[in-house]
Amino acid sequence: MKLIFQALLSIVLISLVAFTGKAQEKRLKLASVLPGQSISVDPRDLTKLVLPLLRTEELLSRPVFMLSETNALLYREITRRLGIRYRFYGADDRGYDCSGFVWKVFQSVGGDFERVAARSLWHQLPEATDEEKGQFGTLVFFNGLKHVGIIRDAKSFYHASRSQGVTLSSLEGYWGERITGYRRAPSILR
Repeated sequence: MKLIFQALLSIVLISLVAFTGKAQEKRLKLASVLPGQSISVDPRDLTKLVLPLLRTEELLSRPVFMLSETNALLYREITRRLGIRYRFYGADDRGYDCSGFVWKVFQSVGGDFERVAARSLWHQLPEATDEEKGQFGTLVFFNGLKHVGIIRDAKSFYHASRSQGVTLSSLEGYWGERITGYRRAPSILR
């Protein structure tokens, strides 16, 4: 709520500056809008001010590898589930566990494989090539095959997290240190 308030306040401040004639200046210095930060913004470019506050660009921007209609459908199915809570053995919109989430989004776009645990899914699918490891739709496995997610790009992946529900996470740091390996997505994507 605080971030939304700050974004709205930023828009109001820029509007006020524009109406008072100070918009003639090339750049505005906005030190009071973001606590502890000072940025310069072109008065006509609100995206530099609002998007960093809301931090939604990573969740809503399409992955680089949007090469086919099927990938676009898979992306839509993933993003419409963002924020749904974690539920043990969950495989529907009441809640998902990691393998239930993977199964449901692929099943929604015509993928034909059983709903199984991450370990079983690992054994059913072929190993991903080095090129495929960073491509949208490739499956990534963690913690000795106890967790699975779907690659978004070389730096992030979608998964059902116990603490955050269905979310986008970085492959750097915590998760990057726990990668077991990658498997090719079901053939529907290729």
